[in-house]
Amino acid sequence: MFADQLTQEQRQAVFDLAANLAAADNEISDEELQYLKDFSQAYNIEFDLDKANLDIQAALSKLDTKKARVITLQELIKLSYKDGHFGREEQEKVFLFAQKMGLNNTDFLMRVEAWVRQGFDWIYEGEQMLEEGE
Repeated sequence: MFADQLTQEQRQAVFDLAANLAAADNEISDEELQYLKDFSQAYNIEFDLDKANLDIQAALSKLDTKKARVITLQELIKLSYKDGHFGREEQEKVFLFAQKMGLNNTDFLMRVEAWVRQGFDWIYEGEQMLEEGE
């Protein structure tokens, strides 16, 4: 996982932003919940979803390298796809976060989104091939 390359403080910021994002459409899906649980367990982060009043700017300030910001963007888009689609509310919030991180180049955002989508397609295709063998 690319988040392995982040500091623990940066991972906490990613988790906090992801929990805040998951609630953007006022409903956290089972898939989003599982993603957040997996992330918190993988990185020994307290599983606390109460991030509605999160200080977004303080969280984003911990992402002090371009690499950290790109990894965060990738993780947020990955979370957004967990419920099967990258909904409008989620898109708007991800793009707002990206803008606040200085990653507001539309072509670049589209590349990151395509990268995440290809990852999901790769997993889906592999699952389909494995099921054919049963």
